[in-house]
Amino acid sequence: MGILRGVLIGLVVLLAASVGGLFAARQIILPRMQAERPVGIPLAWNLLLPEEAVLAYATLQANPNDATALLIAETSTVDGLDGTRLSVSGFMVPLDAQRDKTHHFLLVPFQGACIHTPAPPPNQVISVYAERAARLYHNWRPVTATGMISVAGDSTALAEAGYVMTLDRLELYQEPDDSEPRFPVAEGAHRSPLL
Repeated sequence: MGILRGVLIGLVVLLAASVGGLFAARQIILPRMQAERPVGIPLAWNLLLPEEAVLAYATLQANPNDATALLIAETSTVDGLDGTRLSVSGFMVPLDAQRDKTHHFLLVPFQGACIHTPAPPPNQVISVYAERAARLYHNWRPVTATGMISVAGDSTALAEAGYVMTLDRLELYQEPDDSEPRFPVAEGAHRSPLL
């Protein structure tokens, strides 16, 4: 009888220690881990277009054959973004998919770009490099990529990119809770639910 009582007391102590450990992990360790997650400034795709690109799109509305305006509209980038940690939501176009991981992908503002539809202009494509393999999401699931942005051209087999990102974090896109549209659409920019 004494042995059974000792075993039961031991199990109760073990259970109490386990519950206490879970409580401590939830109260202390988890908030620290979440606080250490890289955070970037949320950025809408239209903010990748400098003022001269927006003006060039307006010129193209009146004169669609203006080759100079087209070049400015599609290739102008925002130099002030260079070296900034950003969070941008879009769709993945993997360039080196291996099973369910990738080290290099394009982030584009609309679903199917570069695969099922023509590529967006370079100033609407971000070439993303992940030092550690990133999870591969299907190209119909929007994601949010966070990392350091460089204003630098990158030529890939599928598209020209006007921006390069060194990836810190990748997660599924979460709809904002507010009723206001989070991403205003730039006049003349490609239409996307994420703009």
